[in-house]
Amino acid sequence: MSLHEPIRRCCCSCFFFFFTSLFLPSTSSIYVAMAAASDMPNCRNECGGVLIPYPFGVGENCSRPGFDVFPITCNNSFVPPRPYWSNLEIIDINIATAEMRVYLPVSHKCFSSTNQTADPNWGWSLNSSSSQFLVSPTKNIFTALGCYTIAMLSGRDNGTYSTGCISYCASESEVKVGDGKGCTGLGCCQTSIAGGLSYIAFYFNVPNNPSWNYSPCSYAMVADKSWDIKISKEDVIGNMTFARRIERGAPLVLDWAIRNNGTCPPALISGENGKQRQQAAAACVSPHSYCLNATNGPGYFCNCSDGYAGNPYVSNGCKNVNECDPSFYKENYPCIGGKCLDTEGGFKCKCNFGRKRDSKNSHICQPVLSKPAIVVTATTCAISILSIIFLFLHMEREKRKLREFFKKNDGQLLQSMGIKIFKKKTIEKITNNYSTIIGKGGFGLVYKGAVDNDQKVAVKCPNPISVDTARQNDFANEVSIQSQISHKNVVRLLGCCLETNIPILVYEFIPRGSLYDVLHGNGDDSNMTEHKLSLDVRLGIAIESAEALAYMHSSASQKILHGDVKSSNILLDENFTPKVSDFGISRLLSIEKDHTKFVIGDANYMDPVYMKTGLLTEKSDVYSFGVVLLELITGKKARYEGNESLPLNFVKSYMTESRAREMFDKELMCTEEVNCLEMIGDIAVQCLEEDVDKRPAMKEVSEHLHLARKEFMQNQGAATISDEAKKRKRGADGKLLCDFALHQRSPISPLSTLEAGLDAARHQPTIRRSPEDRGVQPFSQDEEETITIDCFYKPVVARAVSVEIENPSPTNVEVADQENLQAEQEVIVTTAFERDPGKRVQISAAMLHCLFDVGDLELVAT
Repeated sequence: MSLHEPIRRCCCSCFFFFFTSLFLPSTSSIYVAMAAASDMPNCRNECGGVLIPYPFGVGENCSRPGFDVFPITCNNSFVPPRPYWSNLEIIDINIATAEMRVYLPVSHKCFSSTNQTADPNWGWSLNSSSSQFLVSPTKNIFTALGCYTIAMLSGRDNGTYSTGCISYCASESEVKVGDGKGCTGLGCCQTSIAGGLSYIAFYFNVPNNPSWNYSPCSYAMVADKSWDIKISKEDVIGNMTFARRIERGAPLVLDWAIRNNGTCPPALISGENGKQRQQAAAACVSPHSYCLNATNGPGYFCNCSDGYAGNPYVSNGCKNVNECDPSFYKENYPCIGGKCLDTEGGFKCKCNFGRKRDSKNSHICQPVLSKPAIVVTATTCAISILSIIFLFLHMEREKRKLREFFKKNDGQLLQSMGIKIFKKKTIEKITNNYSTIIGKGGFGLVYKGAVDNDQKVAVKCPNPISVDTARQNDFANEVSIQSQISHKNVVRLLGCCLETNIPILVYEFIPRGSLYDVLHGNGDDSNMTEHKLSLDVRLGIAIESAEALAYMHSSASQKILHGDVKSSNILLDENFTPKVSDFGISRLLSIEKDHTKFVIGDANYMDPVYMKTGLLTEKSDVYSFGVVLLELITGKKARYEGNESLPLNFVKSYMTESRAREMFDKELMCTEEVNCLEMIGDIAVQCLEEDVDKRPAMKEVSEHLHLARKEFMQNQGAATISDEAKKRKRGADGKLLCDFALHQRSPISPLSTLEAGLDAARHQPTIRRSPEDRGVQPFSQDEEETITIDCFYKPVVARAVSVEIENPSPTNVEVADQENLQAEQEVIVTTAFERDPGKRVQISAAMLHCLFDVGDLELVAT
């Protein structure tokens, strides 16, 4: 009885399979293209990125005779498509090694109790007697998994071959396969297989499984030895865990050969490098190809000769290899100490000057002189030459250095432009020997100084240790650009010192430091503390900074892109007048050009479009200025951390109903300033548009800011808190009275960010006329008005309540608290309205601060 009978009786899972693998040489995308050539016209040689080289082909009648028993098909139901040989998915095909790799499904048997099995994994059968494929015994290994597994493998048509292994573990704790490791012997086993197998079948010789409760499944497979199987404990103890993890199967290597035409011809021929090779066989049709006998079973396969690559089964398929191409063959064909010269089927190594060909290896060039001789000769010559050069340089060094620095830094040009040239000793005197540091950065240090007329100056000195070539260019660029700018809101360059490799720059001194320091303080300098700037001052800083940038973009002799607009590069004088500074990375453009490349700035302020494209335009400065505007109205730092940044957070909040009012600086949150803050916020959002074409020009930004200031100045007649309103007053009945001061003004938007609010469902304030005023003639219908008061109470947090007042007039307001009203508490009321004859208008009022515990309130006009 053959081994097939017990296989069938045990209800085993059987698999019959064949696969080949394509290992492209490390040298070659060119080789891949050559190998994919086909002698069959109108036949595909690729499927889903997998090359199908001749003697194979995709479809009927596209393969060499003998290889068409099971035609290769391309399954387009997958994305990308997948090539299949019979029922097996092809991984790759290798012409040079005559191998094909395929995915082979894993055989398994699972138990639902000690002696109850689920349906076994039935495979498919294949009559491979006429096939060109055999399972590779050298590239594959038999592997089984499970805690109670006797896995067997049967092969050959007559059933004369069988092998297998036993995998056992007495308990779950004995499973020693670790994550990412191979087979360790507990929970899995492996064994080698014989050659000449045209088919294989798996079966499990166990009728029951005592370990089913912690290892219900057994697995068996033949797989590529080089496959990183990475067996985990869950693969062994889980129910079908391993089979599901490698759903497509395990990679299997198949050897193929030309098996129907015998072996290679017996005659030997001399090959390259004196090697003896078999002469070409019938299938090796390309010139420069030769025959190799198969090592697994009968037959032969073909290869290209040394110095050639491609497909030997195709006419003229073996092409000359350019061994001198470093991108493909440098490591395979080294030419040491010489120049590589490509030849047909090989290469030569031409030795460099001072070298000769090695007697043992023609591709290595050795020095003509020995190493000790070279060292002595080179040292002697070097010492002699250096001594002569040193003596010459010592005599001329100082004079020549001064001339070179002056010329290199365009000293004559700067003098002609009115830039004062300072001596190095004068700079030391101005700075009191560099005694007072007022700034520092990656470029170097900034010192405070004074010239002869006691004019204070700032001296910018580069650090010669940290300044590289790019930074040297930045300093030179800064001198060039500053010399062409004349604007009251740009820091003025007074002069420079050219007696150093990198110029020392002398600027007018700006006493208050940078806008960043004023807004946020500077922890490194105790004298630089945070200032509380009014909205009017912040508007002025924004407007004049915008005017300076607009001048640079459109009014200067050449368009100037700043490239590093940020609050730390906007300096403030004693009157808080802004001065744009730091032109180290700025760029000059002709009027016709609209962009430049490769400028590095501060990522917190950098235009995202520039970060993606590397193109700096004037709209990049607009974006950075928009970030500065956000700093001015929010008082927050512009920090970029991952997906969080001030621009992203502000724009996101701006798109909501609150219009980002909750992000405004609380120091500016009085009613008459909210509308102006919203206008500035709107300008900032326009500057931050992702589409650069939708961003305004700096001139437009300046104009919009002027309009905002005009609106703000008109609103200065808005509601104010009178002195009388700040004093506690009580009526005859002891109730607390406050002034309700009304002043003409333009309407402002309702406040969205309140310290706290009054729950409208529980506390609905009302305002009505007192009996004394009810006889007063009300406004006509055309003059009817409504005033909305945004009211909030401390410390209760609830939502804001709108209180409508019809036909108001300047009057006092009586506040009645139906609960306990403490004597020391106050009520401060500020509001405003604007009459608009002919229609009802709703005008936002200022904040109503009720500084007592919340009770049921009644506001009565008196």
